[in-house]
Amino acid sequence: MSKKTNVLHVVESFSTGVYAIVRDIACNLDPDRFEVLIIHSLRDDSPKTIEQDFARANISLLYIPMGSTKEYLTSLRKIRTAARAFNPDAIHLHSSKAGFLGRLALKRFKVPIIYSPHGFSFLRTDVGPLKRRIFFQLEYWIDKYKRSTVVAVSEGEKQHALRFTKNVSRIDNFIDTRMFETLGSEEKGFIATCGRISPQKNPQLFNTIALALPDYSFLWIGDGPLRETLTAPNITVTGLLSRKEAIEHVKQCSIYLQTSLWEGMPVSILEAMAASKTCVATNVVGNRDLISDGKTGFLCEAEKPERFIDLLKRLIKDDELRRSIGRNAREYIAKYHALDQVPASGYFFPPSNGLKVS
Repeated sequence: MSKKTNVLHVVESFSTGVYAIVRDIACNLDPDRFEVLIIHSLRDDSPKTIEQDFARANISLLYIPMGSTKEYLTSLRKIRTAARAFNPDAIHLHSSKAGFLGRLALKRFKVPIIYSPHGFSFLRTDVGPLKRRIFFQLEYWIDKYKRSTVVAVSEGEKQHALRFTKNVSRIDNFIDTRMFETLGSEEKGFIATCGRISPQKNPQLFNTIALALPDYSFLWIGDGPLRETLTAPNITVTGLLSRKEAIEHVKQCSIYLQTSLWEGMPVSILEAMAASKTCVATNVVGNRDLISDGKTGFLCEAEKPERFIDLLKRLIKDDELRRSIGRNAREYIAKYHALDQVPASGYFFPPSNGLKVS
């Protein structure tokens, strides 16, 4: 039997969409051909089901804290030690922090290194322009220090990567659409979102919209440090749920509302569209890569809440429009973002068939 290919993933942001993508890549690699090690950090919203979610004979998990600057030197040493023991044939780094630390730690490894930003830190709007410039310069510097292939998860992210490197390709995010073969019964007037209650997801805008529509019910699926900003009496916060539980809530809503300020390509929107939901989202990278305004959803500027409010009123009243957009969205995801369209091995080897890359 030929030697298996060893694939190393390094993940700092081990929660929400990044978690889902890493799981679907790792768990869909042929266990007879691939051995997988996932070095990961933990966040307050990391799933409690990690061991079960990655329960495959060919997948190993190793926890190494990477969240705090106080941990960086120790993180570098531990990542390097683990990688030497594993002897990877390919390395995949996920999110800006792991992308930086991983390339520092693994400079001497002469194997392909892939870096998926999942939303560049220099696109953040919760920090000032100086900090954003620093984040951009760090991306530029680390790319020169240790070359990698940036694999963007959307066309918008690809264009931003081309600002500091030419070594860029694109593999759009994907989901297992089999989870959406059965659709839930819609509860009219029920508007939902899913994700960490953090600056990125802009809960202040979500709250403003809910306050303006007191006759409708709003649900935030998830939890996070800005939970206190959701003060509208018609908002319910579920707290942390399993992915299966979260998807069941999404299946029951009338409309999916995404108020985020920056993205890579949000798995939450992929799932809502697969569930045949009309999505109303901010016009930012990732969201606009998925949604064709007026055809597969609607895009609004974050600084114009009145546009969100008017659209939601219209969509709640117009059943045919809402359902027509939902059907278009579902068809689009099945055609372009289904797991069976994106072979997991395509990240490490030339695409076989159906791989949406550019």
